[in-house]
Amino acid sequence: MNLSTGNDYSFLFGSQSSSNESTGFSLNDYASIKNGSYGKLLKSYYKEQKNEGKTAADVKKETQTKGAEYSEIASLADKFEKSTNKLLSSSSDLFELKDVTKKNEDGVENTTKEYDMDAILSAVKDFAKSYNDFMSKATKSTNKNVARRAENLAGQMTNYYKQLKSAGIEFNEDGSLKVNEDTIKKADVSALKRVFNGKDSLLNQVANKVDQIGTSAQSAAKNLKGYTSSAKYANDASVVGNILNGQV
Repeated sequence: MNLSTGNDYSFLFGSQSSSNESTGFSLNDYASIKNGSYGKLLKSYYKEQKNEGKTAADVKKETQTKGAEYSEIASLADKFEKSTNKLLSSSSDLFELKDVTKKNEDGVENTTKEYDMDAILSAVKDFAKSYNDFMSKATKSTNKNVARRAENLAGQMTNYYKQLKSAGIEFNEDGSLKVNEDTIKKADVSALKRVFNGKDSLLNQVANKVDQIGTSAQSAAKNLKGYTSSAKYANDASVVGNILNGQV
């Protein structure tokens, strides 16, 4: 779900066919960029925006602003996924008993099986922070679909208030998450696993929702379009900006 913000034109050559509508660009379109006709068409198109109360500069600024916003939301969704991998992964040893050797007052060493509660706490903190970072942007998105999905997720989270609280996750007044360290360290690890570990966990449901929202944001960024010489839409808003800046 990585969304590149650089000027990567490799997608121009996604198809050998100049009639492939799905790619948005063809080799003919690329040729029109090189000979200048593409740029003239775009500039003409944006000039017409004045009739709608927008100048070319307004349209360019709006495209760049929204593109940056949607890209950031998609990036935060990726960071959320990475932050939850250690909790969710079936191959993670986070919830496995480990040999812990301690010395008693007589200097005798005893080895017992224990959970690394500090490691579990650290992973839960990472989850809460990445969730808060993501939701703070997604719920305020200018894209209605992204904002609606994020608000729905926030509402669904409150439905699991008791379950989350038992696992050390509580809510601030603004709906963001906070971690109760004492609760986690004293909690039954099996209860923590039901919330945080595996495909049947609550966290996995949340992760799937975040992924869907991130995909919506990525799609919104890609759909910030200008016209091509074939009266089709260009797929990447950065191409429009480059043409208007005289960089293509």
